[in-house]
Amino acid sequence: MDCYKFILSGSLSLLLLSCSSTRKAPRPDNDIVIESSPSKSPPFPTASAVRYDSLQLKYARYLNTPPAQIQNIRLYQFIDQWLYTPYKWGGDNEKGIDCSAFMQKLLAQVYKIEIPRTSVQQFFTEWIDRFGSTKYLSEGDLVFFRTMDDKIISHVGLYLNNRMFVNSSSSKGVSIACLDDPYWKRCFVGAGRVKLAKLPPSKKGTP
Repeated sequence: MDCYKFILSGSLSLLLLSCSSTRKAPRPDNDIVIESSPSKSPPFPTASAVRYDSLQLKYARYLNTPPAQIQNIRLYQFIDQWLYTPYKWGGDNEKGIDCSAFMQKLLAQVYKIEIPRTSVQQFFTEWIDRFGSTKYLSEGDLVFFRTMDDKIISHVGLYLNNRMFVNSSSSKGVSIACLDDPYWKRCFVGAGRVKLAKLPPSKKGTP
């Protein structure tokens, strides 16, 4: 009987010892643990929480940015009007439009700036300050690409935000694309910023 008590006592001791060994050791004081909230907040404030324009909400999702960063409403109204318009080489209307005609219309209607018709003319015009690094891009800059081997410049778009730009491409028509997409990254040549001071008086206006 005493032997049985001894064995039972020993078994209980081993059981308690094994249970205690599974407990996690206390973390050092400098190791801060933050428990995640059981319910995640939406990526952007809802319209009921903050009164953003529906256009801001729409394009904030396209660009993956907060709606507050969509400030140039005139620009996004223009894009929204033309979004998904099919591509047509030489086209310049809602039935079909090519990249350079789209840029020409955008700059004329949004910024009241006239630029040449073709992408290569737009790149080499004296009214453009050209630069190569994408880290200097800001909204309204033109982005140029070489999509055809026999041309120095064959495509153009307009930079928006968060590495995204709007263009009229042969595959998707008027659409929003990312500079980090492997295709666009490979074809990228440089960027250009229209300088109002360089424009002749007949080519500029007040947006």
